[in-house]
Amino acid sequence: MTIIASTNRTRDLSAAIRHHMEGRYDEAEQLYTQLHQTNPHDEEVLYLTGVLCTDLGIYPAACRFLEQALIESADFPEARAQLVKACLAQAQQSIAQDDPGAAESACRRALQLAPDAADAWRTLGQLALTKSAWQQAETYLEKALRAAPSDLDALNWHGLACVQQKKYPQGRDSLERLLARKPDLAQAQTNLGLCLLGLGELHPAETCFRRALQYSPHDIGARINLANTLRIRGKPEEARTVLESVIREAPDLAEAHNNLGTVLQDLGDAQAAREQLEAGSPQVRWNLALTQLLQGDEAAGWRNFEARWEGCANLAGAYSKPAARAWHGEPVQGKTLLLWAEQGFGDTLQFIRFAAVLAGRGATVLAEVQPELQTLIAGAPGVSRAIARGQALPDYDFHCPLMSLPLHLGAGAYGTVPYLHADESRAAQWQSRLEGYRRPRVGLVWAGKSRLQNAELDAIDRRRSVSLTQLAPLTTIAACSFFSLQKGGAGAELPGTTLPIHDFSAQWQDFADTAAFIANLDLVISVDTAVAHLAGALGKPVWLLNRFDTCWRWGVGRSDTPWYPTLRQFRQAHPGDWETAIAELTAALRDYATAGVSG
Repeated sequence: MTIIASTNRTRDLSAAIRHHMEGRYDEAEQLYTQLHQTNPHDEEVLYLTGVLCTDLGIYPAACRFLEQALIESADFPEARAQLVKACLAQAQQSIAQDDPGAAESACRRALQLAPDAADAWRTLGQLALTKSAWQQAETYLEKALRAAPSDLDALNWHGLACVQQKKYPQGRDSLERLLARKPDLAQAQTNLGLCLLGLGELHPAETCFRRALQYSPHDIGARINLANTLRIRGKPEEARTVLESVIREAPDLAEAHNNLGTVLQDLGDAQAAREQLEAGSPQVRWNLALTQLLQGDEAAGWRNFEARWEGCANLAGAYSKPAARAWHGEPVQGKTLLLWAEQGFGDTLQFIRFAAVLAGRGATVLAEVQPELQTLIAGAPGVSRAIARGQALPDYDFHCPLMSLPLHLGAGAYGTVPYLHADESRAAQWQSRLEGYRRPRVGLVWAGKSRLQNAELDAIDRRRSVSLTQLAPLTTIAACSFFSLQKGGAGAELPGTTLPIHDFSAQWQDFADTAAFIANLDLVISVDTAVAHLAGALGKPVWLLNRFDTCWRWGVGRSDTPWYPTLRQFRQAHPGDWETAIAELTAALRDYATAGVSG
């Protein structure tokens, strides 16, 4: 029987290989599958099936078969080489599918097998460029070029990474090597022009930008850079002509308006310059505001934030109050000022802090808020009365949307924290009920409110949320008691687990109830949701699990925030990388629990 089986294997394998080599992939797949079912440990069949899957573009399956072939026979150089090829193809496919995490994982597996794989280093460099991680991109691309010095894409991207870091000599070297072999790459000509401009070589820079436009006449970037160079060279009229042509094609391009304004100033037309500098579209100004606030430029950011009513599609029609009574910073002594919630629960909780400032200036402050927040906000310092959205409004002298207050009160003002307080009687009830639970007592929120009706917001919700099982490592810290603060659909995850998390959330009707419960916790751990704002406003220690593409309010490059002194951030190091952030948080919680809680 063994001889017959061996004979059959040889015959069928030969036939499968023949079908494969002659392009009859269905027949080859059928025979490979039969052979694999007969002997799942046959490394040659596993290898050839992996090759077939690679040829068919089914790269995840190819990688699985080839990994298994190497498990069966570690000394299998052909399988190793084919796995490298499949991983690299998988990386490119993942990039095309907008899955950079999978692409990076595939590249790193390829490099485990072949540390000098130029394609893998180049692709990692490409991914780093998409994240604006210029130094990291430069490092990866240098490794690619050491393995393949003539790789055109690596030369191009290395030049770009150097330009972004203002490493002009290194960028110039790579780009000149590239353009010596392929001079018709318009973007490379533009990047070389930027290097030369940075090095002060103005005429050669102008030549590069003009060459870029020979190959790509409508390249807006090349035209803007040409105009900048012409202006620096003392040719403002030529620069003006170039920029006006850009604006005719891209009337909403703020950079072109700004640059034209500067040129017009050089030409002595101050009024025309001002008009250009204010000509950015609301959408451009809105997006600019988010970037400015993220980077901490609050003075400019809050000014541009006013463009949200026209520039943010999600706020279309949201400004429903009479413009004639809008407050813009006028004296409010003896006046009634209505503050109104404009966006989400978290925004209301964050910005109601300024009611106390206005009350201190002599205003009677009314607050129109979401119904779920009415009871809590009614007790906020400075608030005379809270009205649930949809209820009839009393008379008022002025009104102001909550998120316009920083502009009118002055950027850099954060108010006093804590500025919200739990109802004492409600908190006392929970104090009695929670007395027997060991401390520290930790509240958990793992998902934001779902907004399925809006594709853009839904995508943000998915990026900011985790699954409950991803927080399981926290619950192994036996010194802590854990409590769910999760509301909404994601709360249904808890009953399906055996995690030691207590849940009283069904007994809370509004945010005032939640605040009373949080008042009896030692720490809140939350993704970017309203509960994080609530805990911060209460002055409770709160640890924020924050996504890589963070909301503007949490800033960049920091683990704290001036908005909430008791908040600590644990950020994703890479898009989608919750594992690292949760591991860091788990270690911190273990230290926190070991230190103990007093009171």
